[in-house]
Amino acid sequence: MILLQSNEVVKVEDLSPRSYDLSLKAKVLELGERREVSNRNTGEQHEVMEVLIGDETGCVYFSAWNEDIEKVEVGKTYQFENAKTILFRGHIRLSLGRNGSFEEIDEDIPEVDTENNISDQEHERPRSRYGDNRRGGGYSSGRSNYSW
Repeated sequence: MILLQSNEVVKVEDLSPRSYDLSLKAKVLELGERREVSNRNTGEQHEVMEVLIGDETGCVYFSAWNEDIEKVEVGKTYQFENAKTILFRGHIRLSLGRNGSFEEIDEDIPEVDTENNISDQEHERPRSRYGDNRRGGGYSSGRSNYSW
């Protein structure tokens, strides 16, 4: 497995579990359903939406949260900065985490490879260096603090 950390703009096909500090340009292909989730620890309510994004090398789901949901529009291209990948129920998702951001750019990606959806590939959760079930490093076993 390649641990990818880069200040260069990467392509969707280069994403893997444990990729972080990423710059990525991608076009929004489709918007999923908005879902309300609540944080199991605090009870806070949040909204999340799965957004299919892609470039000429493939596509991946991006998890848009709260106010970021209003910023995404089908057909527009966005620059993602300081993004990372997480595993949600064994599948890669692009996530902004605490430090990530994205903005619309005036660049078009005319052809997107929708056949190579890297979120369709299932990955096993990597073993912790501690040899136990501690969570961290941006991974989600499907048991998060949010109830779906």
